[in-house]
Amino acid sequence: MSRAIARKAAMQMIYEQTAGGGGGEDTLQLAYDEMRQEGLSPIQKDDPGVAERAWIDRVVHGVLDHREEIDREIARYSTWPLERMALVDLTILRMAVWELRYANDPDVPGKVAIAAAVEMAKVYSEPDSGRFVNGILGSIFRSAEAET
Repeated sequence: MSRAIARKAAMQMIYEQTAGGGGGEDTLQLAYDEMRQEGLSPIQKDDPGVAERAWIDRVVHGVLDHREEIDREIARYSTWPLERMALVDLTILRMAVWELRYANDPDVPGKVAIAAAVEMAKVYSEPDSGRFVNGILGSIFRSAEAET
């Protein structure tokens, strides 16, 4: 399973649901179709597979189920109010905070989740979004480490 590809699909689903759209199966298939057209490997014709789909569902539901707590965490470390953030940046931040705080996935260390979020921000948002996302997530990560 390509976690990077699954993250992109999950991000698009969360983004659409947050923006008032469906964000369901159609969005997932559209995301994979777009990535296939971009020539991203290792996407296969029958992707997302069972394991990939389960992880995407876990992320989407996890972010939406913990959205209030996640948003409080982001707001605590941001100089910008959430309402003024670009929705794509906020969506990426929400996913990464969920991974840092709730996923409990030993295969994805915090620094890996942060690096993935920064890369997505660089690709899908404004040129400075990578630094913005990195700053907030770095503070949250350090705070989480201090708590343990």
